[in-house]
Amino acid sequence: MEELSSKLSRLQDVESRSTTVQTKMFDIRKARTYAIELRVSGKPFFVELFDAILDGRPTSLLDPYLTLKKRWGLEIWVPEREAVVALRLAFRQPEGISRFNATRLNSFIEENKSIRFNRVTAILENWAITSWVEKNLVDLYKLHRLRITGDNKIIPGIKKKLS
Repeated sequence: MEELSSKLSRLQDVESRSTTVQTKMFDIRKARTYAIELRVSGKPFFVELFDAILDGRPTSLLDPYLTLKKRWGLEIWVPEREAVVALRLAFRQPEGISRFNATRLNSFIEENKSIRFNRVTAILENWAITSWVEKNLVDLYKLHRLRITGDNKIIPGIKKKLS
């Protein structure tokens, strides 16, 4: 992570601000997230690296949804947009989806108009986390009166559960 942060900060208009490591325990499993905070042309940008996803499951769950991209002169594997949406909908309880993360996710969806919501649904089903995401969406609405753009396309019938 330090090497990547150093390499990225040598790029034009990129400044490395900080690196952090967060570890979460899930029963006997743990998941680490390595984050690099950058400023790209003065705007905040985060690079996150994971050694596990969701509740400590292997990152190989993401393999079918990864594409090789060239960014910053590097070849890196990045999740397709639909997998990003699925991951952002799947924050674990008790946190669930915070107001901040909901706002960020809605902005992401608005900026990426080509999101295939049926693909997000298929990913959630493949990972067996549809009910977990449904609870997150219901709790988000109850706590903050916020909805995720396209939530009714991701979880059919969600609108009824929000009343």
